[in-house]
Order: sequence, then structure tokens, then C-alpha cells
Amino acid sequence: MQPDADLRRLATTWPPRLDWAVDLVAVVNTSPDSYFSGSVTTDVDAAVAAARQHIQQGAHFIEIGGLSGGSAARRVSEDTELERTLPFVEAIVAEFPQVVVTIDTFRPKVAEAALAAGARAINDVTAMHFAPEMIALAAEHQVPVFLMHLEGPGGHAGRKLNRPRYEDVVGQVTDFFTERIETLTSAGITKDDIVIDVGLGAGKRPFHDYELLAALDEFSKLGVAQMSAPSRKQFVQAISPVPPEQRLGGSIVGALWSVVAGGCSYLRVHEVQPYAQMLDVWDALAQHVSSPPMPDRSA
Repeated sequence: MQPDADLRRLATTWPPRLDWAVDLVAVVNTSPDSYFSGSVTTDVDAAVAAARQHIQQGAHFIEIGGLSGGSAARRVSEDTELERTLPFVEAIVAEFPQVVVTIDTFRPKVAEAALAAGARAINDVTAMHFAPEMIALAAEHQVPVFLMHLEGPGGHAGRKLNRPRYEDVVGQVTDFFTERIETLTSAGITKDDIVIDVGLGAGKRPFHDYELLAALDEFSKLGVAQMSAPSRKQFVQAISPVPPEQRLGGSIVGALWSVVAGGCSYLRVHEVQPYAQMLDVWDALAQHVSSPPMPDRSA
């Protein structure tokens, strides 16, 4: 197809409207090991204040996590994780009952305590591989579950993330989620309650992340919603060698691509305002622009 023909084809679909809801999942980390210090709070009052700001800026979910997903993070006991999360869940649920509070954990005891305290969703970075009993817990409570792909045996138990290898990262992640979806639906969890996350930076090198980002639309064929979590990840650093605090611009590009090209309906973010603004501006642009400019080749 010739370039002009390509542009004419795009003119009928560009820029694409976001005709589906995009929910912003705001992270409140209670682990001091988080790779992005800007999301960390170890004080309940400060966490409530952070949640208030996130909600005012457009967050739909507040995620509480007491363990860092970084490969250099220290492992902590179940009791420590409970101490880091349960008071925060209780306080934020009490203050903001209108917002869904998500517990970020792979431990059933922590998830069960958080659900009892009012949390209404589970984000398990091991996709419920670390503790299969998490599946029965989610089915019993009928809550949404976010499942992340994390390379390495047993998730946080002895995972090896330094030199991940894939023959076909897109195919392997697809196979992984196909099995997970079948397992969870067989246990009574509906597809409407399953959200998958390809796990950018989680046991992957930056070039794996780019392959997955480019193929996000393929994962929509699995019949469940997708969440993208590009915030401050190393795929940005691979292009612009800066620390996490300076990766917001690249993170926003990854988020916009995830939504517009990948069809993701959830964005997991460390700060809400830039991403809410991104979505609002894109939607306004899509309403006012009918086609891209066509080149003048007459000269």
C-alpha cells in the first residue's frame, strides 16, 4: 500500500476515541523499599491525605501495598506485611467509602484481613501462583482480581529476575494468562472480575517491555480487561537514562499507548493528575480532529 493510501485509511479512524472507561488505580506504598520514593508513606494520616489527593484528581481505585515488587526489595514476614497494610486499609475505607480499595498482596492471610476491613479488590503480582488458595478466597468474596505476569519460580519466593530469557515473550505471556483465566473461571471467578497485567519490568528486560507494549491489543483477545502499569519503569530508562523520579514523560507515553493502541481499561499510576489530564486532553482532541493532515505532493 502506498503512503498516501495508508494516510487515507488512517483518516477514517484517527484519532481513535476512547469509547470505554479508563480507571486510574493510584498506588499508596507502605513499604520503604519501593523503587519510587514519591509513592511511599509509612504514616496512616499521611496515607489518608495522599488518598484524598488521588481521589480529588480522578483516581477510581486506591491500592495499598506493603511489599515492594522491586528485585532488590527486602522480604518481610506476613505479620510485618499485615502491620504495613491493615491500618491503612481500615483508615482509607472509613474515610472514602465511595472508592474501591485494592490490597496488593500474594498472601491469602493478608488479603483476607484486608477484605474483612473493607478492601474490595485483590492485586496479586504472582497471579495467584504463590498461594493457590488465594483463588478460593477471591471466588468466595466475589471481588475483582488483578493478575500480573511475573517471571521466576514462586513469585517472591526465590524468583530470578536478573537475566530473564524468553523465546517468545508475547506468546509465553499469552499462554500464561490463558491458563490462569481457565483456572480462575473453573474455580467460579467470572471473566468480568479478572484483569490481567503483562507485568512491565517484572522479570523482563526493557526490550521485552516494548514487545509487550506493542502487542497489548493481542491480549484483548483473551476476553478479560487489561491493566497497564508503566509508571516510572525501566523501559523509560532504557531510552532516557534517568532515575525513576525523572521518568514521568516516558511513563505517560507508555500509558497513552496502552490505552489508545492497547485497549487497556486500567492504568496503575503513582500520581494521578498527569494521567487524568492526559486522558482528558486526548478525548478532547479526538472529538475535534476528524483526520490527520494529508501531505501536499503537487509541488
